[in-house]
Amino acid sequence: MFRRRTVYVLLCLLATVLVGTVVVLSSISYYLSIDFPAYITEEEVNLVLNDTQHAIPERVPRIIHQTWKSETLPAKWANVSQGCRDMMPDYEYKLWTDASAREFIAEHYDWFLDTFDGYTYPIQRADAIRYFVLHYYGGVYIDLDMGCLRRMDPLLVHSVILPRTIPVGVSNDLMFAEKGHPFMAQTIHNLMKFDYNWVLNYPTVMFSTGPMFLSAQYGAWTSAHPATPDKPGGEVRILPKSLYGKNAKPGEAPHSFFTHYYGSSWHADDAAFIGFLGKWGKVLMWIGLFVLVGGLIRMALAPSQKSRMPRIAGYEVHIPRWVQKNGRWYLDLGWFALPASGINTNPPSPIALPRESASDEEDVQLLPLYDSSRSASPAPSDYSGMDTPTHSGGSMLDRVRRAGNRVVDSMFGPEHPPSTPSRSRRRRLRQRGVLFFLPAFLTPEPHDLDDVPFTPLARSSSYARRRPDDVSSSSLPPEKQRYAADLARAGLMPPVDSHERAGSSPSEGSSSTVC
Repeated sequence: MFRRRTVYVLLCLLATVLVGTVVVLSSISYYLSIDFPAYITEEEVNLVLNDTQHAIPERVPRIIHQTWKSETLPAKWANVSQGCRDMMPDYEYKLWTDASAREFIAEHYDWFLDTFDGYTYPIQRADAIRYFVLHYYGGVYIDLDMGCLRRMDPLLVHSVILPRTIPVGVSNDLMFAEKGHPFMAQTIHNLMKFDYNWVLNYPTVMFSTGPMFLSAQYGAWTSAHPATPDKPGGEVRILPKSLYGKNAKPGEAPHSFFTHYYGSSWHADDAAFIGFLGKWGKVLMWIGLFVLVGGLIRMALAPSQKSRMPRIAGYEVHIPRWVQKNGRWYLDLGWFALPASGINTNPPSPIALPRESASDEEDVQLLPLYDSSRSASPAPSDYSGMDTPTHSGGSMLDRVRRAGNRVVDSMFGPEHPPSTPSRSRRRRLRQRGVLFFLPAFLTPEPHDLDDVPFTPLARSSSYARRRPDDVSSSSLPPEKQRYAADLARAGLMPPVDSHERAGSSPSEGSSSTVC
C-alpha cells in the first residue's frame, strides 16, 4: 500500500512540475513576444544610408556610454572599447565608474539613492546607472565585451532600440535612446517596484535590473502604446539577430553592426545551472513526460491492492492477519506489517489453522467477524453493504482487458448484471471511516458473557468450514487452547467438556483474552 501510494504522490508531483513549467514558460513567451513589424530590417538601414539629403533626422545623440569599476579598463576589454571610439571619433565617450555613478544618482535622481545603495550585487548598480544616463543624456550604451563592426549612424534615426535576445525578450547590453524618452522614464521609475531578492544571484539580477526586468518594461510599454499606421513598428524598435550579431552562427549575420566576446563577468555558480537548464531543459521535459505516461500506464495495468480490505456499511475493515511472503510470516495490520521473530526461511504458521490451498501469499485471519443475528448461509442481499475482497492477477492479456473495462466504465458508467442489483447500492455508499480490529492483550479479569448461539458468518474462516461438533479445544492451535473456555462462553465454539477442562492448567483457564 505504501509503495503504491508513494508512486501516486511522485507521479502527481511530476505532473505538477511539468504542467507548471509549461504554463509559466508559455505565459512568459506570450507576454514577452515581439511583433514582427517592431524589428528593424535591412531595407530600413539601407534607406537611411542612401539618404544623402538627410531628410530623416537623427533622434539619438552621438554619445557612447560604458561602465566599469574604475577609470582603468581591463586589458582584454580596453582594445575592444578603443576600437569603437576609433571607428566613430565624432561620438562623445562617457565612462561611468562606481564613484561617478553614485554621484550622478545623488545629484540628479536623489529619490533613487537609497535603492541604489541598497542593491546586494554591484552588477545591479551597473545595470541601473545605464537606464538613468540614457534618460538624462540620451545616446548609446554598449557593454565592454561588445566590439563595433560598422558605424551606428543608420540606427540613430529611431527613438529607442533594444536588441533581441534568446530565449525570449530583449537584452540590456546594448541600448539606443533619445534624451528624456517616456520609455526610459517608465523604466527608471519601475526599478523600485522590481527590487526583490530572489535568494540566488542570477534570478535576483535578471528580474530586478537585468534583461528580464527590461523585457517586462518593453511588454508593459507595447501593451499601453500599440502601433499606429504611421509607425507600424511602434516607438521602441527591436534590433534583430542579423544586425545585432549575438548568438548568431558563422555566416548568419554578415551585416551585423557588432561583435560579441561574451564576458559575463558578473555570473556566479548558479549561472552554470541556469545555462544547463537552458540547454537541456527540453530534453528533461520530454524525459519527465515519458516517465509520467509510463507510470500512469503501469499503475493502470497493475493489479489493485485496495480489494484486500473489505468494507462494511461504508467502513473499511482492517483485521490483523498472518501473511506468508517469501517463506517468512508477517503480521499484516492493514497499513503496515510486522515480521515474525526467527530467521527460518520456511517456518510453520504462527497459528496452525488449516488452509485449502497453498500459494505465495496466504492470508489467515486471527479472528473472523461473526454476526449472531444472521444465518450461517447468508443471502446475496446480505452483502449489499460489504465489498468482498477479490484477488486480481493473471496474464498480461487479462490485465489489458481489465484496464479497458476501467476506461469504459469511467466513460459510460459501470454495467452490472440484473441478478446483482445490490452492487449499484454498494457503489453509492460513502466511505465513513476505518474499523481496525486488534487482538486484546492484558485484559482485566473475565466478565460474564451471555451465551450466543454458534453461527459463524465468515465463509473464509476455517471455523466456518467445520461442523460444530468437530470443533474442540484440541483442534485449536496451541496458542489458542488456553482461551477455549472464553471462546465457548462467547459462543464461538461448542462448550468445553469436563475432560478437556480438567486437562488445562488453572492459570490457562483463568485467562479472558479474546483474539
